[in-house]
Formats: sequence, C-alpha cells, structure tokens
Amino acid sequence: MKKLKQFLKKIWAKKWLRLSLLSLFLILVAGELFARFYLGLGDRPVYIEDADYEYIYAPNQNVKRFGNRIITNEHSMRSKPLSKKDGKRILLIGDSVVNGGAHVDQDDLLTTLLEEALSKKENNCRVLNISAGSWGPDNAFAYIKKHGHFNAKAIVLLFSSHDYNDNMHHRKVVGEHKNWPDSKPLLALTDGFNNYAWPKIKQAFGYENNEYAYLKGHDDSPVNSGWQDFFDYCDQHNIALKVYVHPEIDEIKQKQFFDKGQKLIQLLEAHDVDYINGLLHETNEQGYRDNIHLNGKGHHRLATILQPHIEKLILN
Repeated sequence: MKKLKQFLKKIWAKKWLRLSLLSLFLILVAGELFARFYLGLGDRPVYIEDADYEYIYAPNQNVKRFGNRIITNEHSMRSKPLSKKDGKRILLIGDSVVNGGAHVDQDDLLTTLLEEALSKKENNCRVLNISAGSWGPDNAFAYIKKHGHFNAKAIVLLFSSHDYNDNMHHRKVVGEHKNWPDSKPLLALTDGFNNYAWPKIKQAFGYENNEYAYLKGHDDSPVNSGWQDFFDYCDQHNIALKVYVHPEIDEIKQKQFFDKGQKLIQLLEAHDVDYINGLLHETNEQGYRDNIHLNGKGHHRLATILQPHIEKLILN
C-alpha cells in the first residue's frame, strides 16, 4: 500500500498528467451537460412487468425526455390522476401510436387535447390514455379485465392493420430490452451511448439487428382474442365502443389497407361495431414521424378527427 501511494504521488507530480486529467474531466462534464440539457437524454420513463398484460409504464412518473414531458398517473395511464370531481370518462386505448412515447409532449398528446376540448362541452370530461408500445387488443383487454373500466361511458380503440393478430408473447423484455427499461440511466452520456451510439456502431460493423429477437418462435397467426373480448365486454356493461383503424404511410400511399387491415374491417362489420376508417381522414404524410407513429402535429390532427365522434358517444 505504501509503494502504491508513493507511485500515485509520483505520477500526480507530473503537471502534464494533472492537466490531461482535468481536461478529460471537463470534457466529460461538458458532454454530460450537452447530452442532458440540449439533447434531452438522461431521464426516461420506466416500465413495470405484469403477469396479465406483459408490461406498462410505471405509475406516478413525471419525466422529461427530448424536451417532452411524460406523465403517468396512479394507474399507469399517460393521464393526470383520477378524481372524484371527474365528469364522464372515455377510455382511449391503444399501442405506441396512442401513447406517443418520448416524442410527444404531454400537452400535445391526443388524449390531453381531447380532454381539454370535450371539457368545454361536458364539465370535467376525462379522456384516459391506456396504452403501451407494441400492445395489441389482448394486452389492452387484460388491463381492463384486471383494473376495470373506471366507470367509463365509452371506449375508443385505436389500432392498426398489424393489430389484427398482434398477440401477446409474454417474453421477458422489461429490464432486458432497451425499449423497456426498468431503471433510470446512470448518466445522460451512458444513456446516449447504450441506446443510440452503440447500436449504430454495431450496425456499421455488420452485426445483425436483433431488436426483435425476443419474438423468435412466437406464433402470431391467430386472430387477436382481444377484439372479441372487447365486443363482448362492452355489450355486457352497456359501454359505447368505437374503433379507429389507423393507417400506415404505405397504406396511405396505396389508398388501401393491407390484407390484415381489410380483415380487421371485415371483423368489425361482421360484429356491427362502429369504426372509423383512418384512410378517409389521413390522406398525406404530414403529422407522421415514421411509417406509423405520429408527431405532435399528428396528435393534434387526430384529436380533431376523433372529437366529433366521441362527442356523439358521450352527449347522446
């Protein structure tokens, strides 16, 4: 130990080394501040596992990522807390399109906008956001089956063509996959490296993208059971049901839903379920941030599309 102390003392006596270490420290501090406050890294919503519906945002979060605020309430909804003062409640249920993720600020979220607009006509109206990335109707129904429908007057399901048979896999992803973290990143720098830089580096060196390796061997062929579960549940509990079939950009370009989307519409019509054909409203790529997800402007537009339909559900 004495020799080690003498060695370190000798090394530290070198001015160039002290300056180098100080410079490195300042570079790391500057990089951390840049990544945290300019890039918006270092904070992110975390997930919890669930035996029934696989996963969901952890409850009672208030984080800021990429400059966007993300809030969850006591029931893991991306909504403000429930209250005894709440008026009529509508459940807007879906996957990452409804959820918005870190790319959509809470104030620009579809459900926030609808809640504000509808409350002007129906006092304290609530539009509750029940969603998670890669959820299908079976995930969503498992949530309702476990937690109830919160005395909602209407349920609006918002899904896409692939959700016709996007079935639960019950593979462990929370804490294992970068899209479902169960803890905060140590630093903004480690956040940026682990989630964005490292995957790009591996791709540049020819490593196979195994982002969906957790789905290997999973059978997605059966029609998602959640559709029929929602049909039956809403009938039994006298809840108005509406389905919005959300188109992908490729479907907008070809002006037609993919095969699964067409089968979904046939399923809805066969059960006399009221639905909205998104292709009649989404006619261009404005408002999309990729092939399927919406940006803030897209959420504003979709809120405008859905508002009159939801008004009819609750005002009647």
